[in-house]
Amino acid sequence: MSLNRTAVAGRYAHALFELLSEKDQLETVYPELQELRRVFQDNPQLGTVLSDASLQAADREKLIGHLTDSASPYVKNLIQMVYDYGRMDAMVDIIDQFQALYDELHQIVYAQVTTAVELSADQKDQIAAAYAQRVGAQKVVLDSQVDPTIIGGVVVQSAGMILDGSLKTKINKLRSRLLV
Repeated sequence: MSLNRTAVAGRYAHALFELLSEKDQLETVYPELQELRRVFQDNPQLGTVLSDASLQAADREKLIGHLTDSASPYVKNLIQMVYDYGRMDAMVDIIDQFQALYDELHQIVYAQVTTAVELSADQKDQIAAAYAQRVGAQKVVLDSQVDPTIIGGVVVQSAGMILDGSLKTKINKLRSRLLV
């Protein structure tokens, strides 16, 4: 029975996370993994090419060499192991799942903030601090977008939760109460 890509990625990510935690290397290797993910995201066919048997082994080995040249021993080992098992197309998923474990350990939450106008850096910091306190996080990473149709206020979306403090929603609620 073959495991799906998510299960495979979870196993690799968990094993790497445990190893790096045990060796006290999480903070050292984390940025390197982020860079490796960027390489695979910037070259979307790279994982497929490295997993494809139709490409000559020598050519695949050369590409692997470019990835491992300046890598730490831990990342080098990860790349080599994932390559050896023909799972290079799962590398981004592995790093994504590793990041989820890292974020959980460090209590980092990601949220999308929608406002009617562009927020200043100070306003973003205030929203992030208030949201972090509300959800019990150490850090909130905000992705901000502008949507003039909400008229005013703030809508925060994170991990399936929506906090809607927009004027549009408040007006619609008031309208529905008045029409009943």
